[in-house]
Amino acid sequence: MTLNNIDNEYRIIVSNKQTIDNATDTIKEIAYGSYHEKNGKHYIIYKTENDDDKISSMIKIDGEEVVIKRNGSINSVMTYKRGEKKRFLYDTPYGKIEMEIETHRIISDLSQTGGVIELIYTLDVQGEKYFNDMKITVIKR
Repeated sequence: MTLNNIDNEYRIIVSNKQTIDNATDTIKEIAYGSYHEKNGKHYIIYKTENDDDKISSMIKIDGEEVVIKRNGSINSVMTYKRGEKKRFLYDTPYGKIEMEIETHRIISDLSQTGGVIELIYTLDVQGEKYFNDMKITVIKR
């Protein structure tokens, strides 16, 4: 996956291990972007490009809640809050899909030098349940 940088001061690695019916697949995305903290909230912003897919991503960490917003060829706002189920629309060029996230655990350790966010959650897509272990690593260059 190639990248389109906003501010390439930080390397952002998003690795998601997804399991359904005892089959596991890992998707990894590497980009360069920005990280900053404001009023106790942490923000990670980056852009990715893959063929004709161009997506801007913004991750906001606010205490016990993580919001991942994507705009471009894919549009979605996914909210992760431990112990809660959150519905959202996943808007693709082929149509919209309603999904639900049930967050089991959030671990966040970020600073100006980088850090890690880990999200353990179940994604429900039209009755199919996918167990996810997502790790977002931020490294200052």
